[in-house]
Amino acid sequence: FLDALYRPAPQFRAAPPDAIACRCEEATGAAVREAARMGATGPNQLKAFLRCGMGPCQGRMCGPTITETIAQERGVHPREVGYMRLRTPAKPITLGEFAALRKTEADMKAVERR
Repeated sequence: FLDALYRPAPQFRAAPPDAIACRCEEATGAAVREAARMGATGPNQLKAFLRCGMGPCQGRMCGPTITETIAQERGVHPREVGYMRLRTPAKPITLGEFAALRKTEADMKAVERR
């Protein structure tokens, strides 16, 4: 609800060429636009070009900006571009947290080599 109520004006939703569009991977608006011109039709294809959405935030910070920038470059509505495909882990965890997870007998059998 609040996202719709306080949505930024269109000129502020896409990254300008000299601005950082993805902080985690340090991709600029110009790089995103260039990748869109080279054939990245959406955020999922852009991952192969620039790794946007693959950093620690997993696209939580850059996702909307990336979508808007690609849409603006292609001259289409952001809905047509789509959003990044979310993959597990949905929330990044540290290796320490992963190592501390409880392991059951079934877990051990699932990964043992025969």
